[in-house]
Amino acid sequence: MEKLLTFIREELPEADQQVAEGLVLFLHQRGATFTRDLGYWKNKIYYWIEYRGECICFIAIRDPEEPENRWTVWSEDMGSQWLANHTVSESVREVAWDHVDHCGNCGSCGGGREKVIFGKTFDDVCGCTFRFDNPTREMLPVMETLVDIRIQEIEDMKKGDNQE
Repeated sequence: MEKLLTFIREELPEADQQVAEGLVLFLHQRGATFTRDLGYWKNKIYYWIEYRGECICFIAIRDPEEPENRWTVWSEDMGSQWLANHTVSESVREVAWDHVDHCGNCGSCGGGREKVIFGKTFDDVCGCTFRFDNPTREMLPVMETLVDIRIQEIEDMKKGDNQE
């Protein structure tokens, strides 16, 4: 986590630093671990964020392939059953809908999938359900809510693993 915070402080402007640090500290408080990708993305500042061995999200800082984005947060694939009717505020729902990661035909999701997200159906959702480019302070509560939903999904998945 400390190395990621160092990258945030060295690479991002102050307004972005505050949001990125807030998200990282929130994730840390929830028990997340932070691993820099040294495989496919080894030449980038790209981190996997996990909880109990399962991915929550990914964070990229200054990806040279996306110069318009100072930093990006992608969620892991989140199950429709968790998002279909989950109770969230209207403001969280609308921001989440605006940040659904629509398929860009990169090949990772086979053309996108149908998902119901907070009561609304989307037919072309990428394997990374949500994408936040250069997230602002107003987006932080939404990202935190999505993290909490993903952690609950992981907890329930782990309970199911233990019952078999």
